[in-house]
Amino acid sequence: MAFTHTEGYRGNNPAPRPEQSPLPGHKHADGDTFDYIVVGAGAAGSAAAARLALAGHRVLLLEAGGNPNLLTKYPTIPNNVSCLSSPGRQCRFSRGKCLGGSSSINYMMYVRGNRRDYDDLRVPGWAWTDLEPYFLRYEGLQSPDRLPRYSAPYHNTSGTMKIDFFGESGNSWHSKIKEGFQFLNIPMNYDINAESQIGVTQVLGYVYKGERMSTARGFLSRAKVRRTLQVAKRARCTGVLMEGGEARGVSVVQGQGPRRRPLRLYARREVVLSAGTIGTAQILMLSGVGPADHLKSLGIPVHADLPIGDNISEHVLPLMLILVDRGVGVNAPNIFTLGAKGVQGTQWLATREGPLASNGLTDLAAFLNTRCYDFEQRRLLHNSSDCELPSLQLINAYIDRNLLQGIEPILQQILGLNPEVVQQISDVNVHHALIVASPIVLQPYSRGTIRLASRDPFAPPAIFPNFLSDDRDIEEMLRGITLLEHLVETPAFRAQGARLLHLRLPGCGPYTARGAGRERYWRCYCRHMTYSVFHATGGARLGPALDERLRVRGLRRLRVADLSALPALPRGNTAAVAIAIGERVADFILEENDTDVD
Repeated sequence: MAFTHTEGYRGNNPAPRPEQSPLPGHKHADGDTFDYIVVGAGAAGSAAAARLALAGHRVLLLEAGGNPNLLTKYPTIPNNVSCLSSPGRQCRFSRGKCLGGSSSINYMMYVRGNRRDYDDLRVPGWAWTDLEPYFLRYEGLQSPDRLPRYSAPYHNTSGTMKIDFFGESGNSWHSKIKEGFQFLNIPMNYDINAESQIGVTQVLGYVYKGERMSTARGFLSRAKVRRTLQVAKRARCTGVLMEGGEARGVSVVQGQGPRRRPLRLYARREVVLSAGTIGTAQILMLSGVGPADHLKSLGIPVHADLPIGDNISEHVLPLMLILVDRGVGVNAPNIFTLGAKGVQGTQWLATREGPLASNGLTDLAAFLNTRCYDFEQRRLLHNSSDCELPSLQLINAYIDRNLLQGIEPILQQILGLNPEVVQQISDVNVHHALIVASPIVLQPYSRGTIRLASRDPFAPPAIFPNFLSDDRDIEEMLRGITLLEHLVETPAFRAQGARLLHLRLPGCGPYTARGAGRERYWRCYCRHMTYSVFHATGGARLGPALDERLRVRGLRRLRVADLSALPALPRGNTAAVAIAIGERVADFILEENDTDVD
């Protein structure tokens, strides 16, 4: 039963509507001084900078990118057991390089993870009860009446980041997917951010009136924030200025074109690194904070010998394709298709409603523990407390029939796969629509590293994702694939002639439905079609690298506030906890710095 009012929800005063005008950029001169400098205008950095500015402090927020439209892709070091069908066997490793960071380019899904994710960190002050107030502080739930009554204590309606349901896509596979999962005893869950995370759910998203709610929009564009916040776009931090064991400021190169001499910008109080798992590790090591042997090998003076760049973790999946809807869809990309999209675009521009205000099939997700799934009976069981801890998140996307013909090079760039694999996908799409299924391993065991490739701050770091180096991740993928096989055999899917696509992949041999050949094929498939979700955490962990208040150990006036602080991945999308970390670091700073610092 759903609410018809907002009584019981925390914060019934409506939050102010986010301003829409673009954020101005600022140029700076060598020696400029601020109260605080925050490096990185992503999910965490935007929240931290905005809260410090709202407290009346003069804050500089540095962003290496510009306005939201960029995605940085990094080359990585292959481990030859994953991403075998990607060019050069290099796994994709990306980040948002723009105002709002990944919150400006991601799927906008609002998933906090499981409360056990935080309790199990065993870091003082970082249990679920410590973090929950920060999730609630920024949340501005727009449709509480669409959630069950029991959801009330778990949400807030007055926060600056608007949260709402996506628009309806009109895709009939929404209902078919729900039917298929329910046939396997996977229940509907109307709020995975409330009592339980298990089940099939319509995910809430960072959306407001049909538009994306990035942290640039929710935090930085507020009029009160702009009074004391300066944002420097296309400003690359090349290092932290260290003096006497403390951070005094940062060196920055601002602008495009030929490299310029770095500016030295100073912070009277603190420097906060929120450049993301990749950027923060790189900046710290360039500044002499990291593994001493590695830094010395590059001739970098060591200010703190810490395990920076270690224990990198990332959500991974085997990219799966389900053939559906034979003969349904557009015949070819043509003027009529473009006309239909134009009508949808006009509808969105006028009303912020219609298919373009939706997230397609992607807002329908399933969370479950595959070890609680009975593969013989084909039913999810609920006979243990561990069954409340999902090991798998399944999301989907839909591709109409014959949409990929002629755009294979673009698809290759989007998917990061070899041309031979992309061509196979394009060929089957001529006669079939495709559901792109992503069975995400939520708690991977494999760990990677980030190191400097050189002392050049503009050189990409040496990233070694090391996906699937632990065979337990393959085992979880196999359980997810078997679940998908069962899903396509449920009545709702079988009625549409659905079946999994078995790609021809080097060294994988032919697929056989029975016997050892089936499992051998899928194991090989996982190592070829490895895909990351761009949720990397670690690199500057709470505990060995940071204290419980996010201060870099052994140094003063320097903190880290982004996903690199998390020792382990949450069970779900990472934007929610990244924003909470940004909120949290601002509180730490304001509590400790209530007197002027020279």
